[in-house]
Amino acid sequence: MTATTIPWPWLFAAIALPALGGVATWPLRGRARSATAAATLLVSAAAALALVVAIARSPGPATWELTGPAGSSLTLVADGLSAGLLLIVALVGSGVGAVALWEDRDDARQRHRGHWPLSLVLWAGLVALALVGDLLSAYLLLELVGLCGALLVTFRGGRAPLLAGARYLVAELVASLTMLFGVALVWWQAGTVAYAGLGAALADTRFGWVGLAVITVGLLVKMPLAPLHIWLPAAHTQAPSAVSPFLSGVMVKAAVVVLARLWFLSTPELLTPEAARLLGGLGALAVVWGSLTALRSRGLKRLVAASTVSQLGLLLLSVPLVAAGALQGWTGALVLVVTHGVAKAAMLLAITCMAESAADAEVVRAGDGEPPPMGHDPELDRLAGSATRRPVALLAFGVAALSLVGLPPTGGFIAKWYLLLGAVALDRWWIVGTIVLATLLTAAYLTRFLLPAFATPEESPPTRAWDARDVVALLLAATTLVFGLLPRLLVDLAQVGAPVSGG
Repeated sequence: MTATTIPWPWLFAAIALPALGGVATWPLRGRARSATAAATLLVSAAAALALVVAIARSPGPATWELTGPAGSSLTLVADGLSAGLLLIVALVGSGVGAVALWEDRDDARQRHRGHWPLSLVLWAGLVALALVGDLLSAYLLLELVGLCGALLVTFRGGRAPLLAGARYLVAELVASLTMLFGVALVWWQAGTVAYAGLGAALADTRFGWVGLAVITVGLLVKMPLAPLHIWLPAAHTQAPSAVSPFLSGVMVKAAVVVLARLWFLSTPELLTPEAARLLGGLGALAVVWGSLTALRSRGLKRLVAASTVSQLGLLLLSVPLVAAGALQGWTGALVLVVTHGVAKAAMLLAITCMAESAADAEVVRAGDGEPPPMGHDPELDRLAGSATRRPVALLAFGVAALSLVGLPPTGGFIAKWYLLLGAVALDRWWIVGTIVLATLLTAAYLTRFLLPAFATPEESPPTRAWDARDVVALLLAATTLVFGLLPRLLVDLAQVGAPVSGG
């Protein structure tokens, strides 16, 4: 292990505790299962946050070499990139878990038996993915994460969630086979899959760059990047309320972290300016594609899913900046990973609360008649008046919207500010234009819901205008304000193990 202040017990606890807790919840039922899940969430979040704090205080990245049977070994790396993923797993995972436990308080048996085992194993897989130091382990963990996510999507029951989960699995299969072929090609050319030294090993090979390109295509499908995002809208809209925030806020970042570690921390010398511009151009396409899709969306969850596509495109705009030596792009991208994760989770939790109140209001208006079903993806016009019915949830949605637009004093503003600094320093005005366009389009499609939400509803306001879920959504949204008012928290974290400027 390198000289560092990071204690290895926190590392072990952050990975092992959620996995063990997930296994422990499988045979349990009722309140015993909920109690075990609650304890696991609490301790796992504490371990992950403690590891993030240790990384932030460390003078540099730390590495561990774990030796197994038959001479096998596994390298773990703890740096700022690792800490970014660990942070959103802890924040969003504990928030979504608290909501699921609150929903289980009356009858925990209503929750699908596989929810807690899969959710906690998914947590452990994401934490391990943030720390592993080789491509093969990253590939295997991406498969674990993708499988858990697809199964969780189907737990709502019914034909639509089953089809959404099946589409998710098919996309994962295509991405997996593509990435596996690329990993095999890299291994054949370099003789290793360890991130450390991979660039030097591939420098003089004939087909090493082909393997890296194939891996990149697989990762872009897993992200997913438009127009390769065909599985995302259905999966996010059909997933249960205790799943979709984690899916949209955290899981889509897993492939982003692997992509960043592969190109910027392992093989930066192999990323040509042309390839970097291509990835940045794909990001600009995703920004426009996702934003226009959101402007046309009638359902609020589908609008938020399209917004995720656009925000992932913003992340790829950092590629040509970092490749050219503007490390403000690296900082902006890492801040965006964290702030987008918590903001999107807050939005989706708030949508669930507002949709429930709107459905109850339609029952009141219908009287003895049968109101039309609200559906899993509530239409925008049917949520009008949410400010009166569910003010705390709408406040959470509004604060999260400020961060996605990129307005001060939110973390989203800090992320876009650093991306703009890098683009201006390199005279990449097309990136500046894309970020400005993304800001305007994001404000436009979010305003489609926010303005009608303040309309006065016909029915009387409910007796209970908020519950624990609204509070969790507001707390998650408030973290974007914390990161905006105290930007050094994430900016300094991004510098631990950041790429070395070559520009």
